[in-house]
Amino acid sequence: MMVCPYDDSRVLLILQTDHSRIAGLLAAHWGNDQFARLQPYSSMVLAAQEHDSGWWDWEIKPSVNEQGYPSDYIGSIKHLGQRVWLDLYRRAIGRIAARDLYAAYFVSMHGEALLTKGMGLLPSMPDYTGDPAVQEFIAQQKELRAGWLPTLKKNQELTDVTTEKHLWTNFNLMEVFDQFAQFVCNRYPFNSQARKNGPTHTLSGLAVPVARERPNVTLTIDVLDEAHAIVRPFPFDVSPLTLSFEGRLVANRPFASQEEFLQQFYRGQRIPINYTMRAA
Repeated sequence: MMVCPYDDSRVLLILQTDHSRIAGLLAAHWGNDQFARLQPYSSMVLAAQEHDSGWWDWEIKPSVNEQGYPSDYIGSIKHLGQRVWLDLYRRAIGRIAARDLYAAYFVSMHGEALLTKGMGLLPSMPDYTGDPAVQEFIAQQKELRAGWLPTLKKNQELTDVTTEKHLWTNFNLMEVFDQFAQFVCNRYPFNSQARKNGPTHTLSGLAVPVARERPNVTLTIDVLDEAHAIVRPFPFDVSPLTLSFEGRLVANRPFASQEEFLQQFYRGQRIPINYTMRAA
């Protein structure tokens, strides 16, 4: 759950599941005459769309932190506890694997990446690998993926997308979709400078794949005003691209109990949010 400043008396809550859907929409529109389209398309869109779907189990009844405030997604492994956080991702990976093994492969990689500085792609992220529960989770995910890969390789339709190079490119793109969707969802209005954590307007310097045999680039999101931005270079198949999601308002104060918070959470005023990305 993203906890964004709204006004002097309220904060705006954006669910991780809604953020995940925005990542899926970004993936669905990825590719044009400059950027290669996703391969395989549906599996990669599904992976992006569901990469944080495990949060549904917690967000249907979210909790406050030790200070009584709504728990923000930044540092949530500490707020919720390692076991709770890790189980959210385990359950999501299992659900997706039952539907699409190729998509689950990258949701598994993303879960590991959140604990390992993006597997090296995002050095500014924290490293949680010193914790025994995290070590166990990472070992389990590596074992799962090693077991899935021979099955995926047997599928002739996936021959070209199960090479080591292509798997890494698709994982890199997963992290791009996640970072981009975080940038979009964790600020309101779009030009707000109130929030100091989360990805920067260059996606924290993340290298972005373009196309085979072409060098990676850095995307820049130049926010123009409260609802519009220019993306350079532009990676999507339509300009403008509108991203729509919902937030809810709760009081900006510590809550005396979990029940008091949930009453505001369930009753909170919903705010429709529409941001537009366009080419230069």
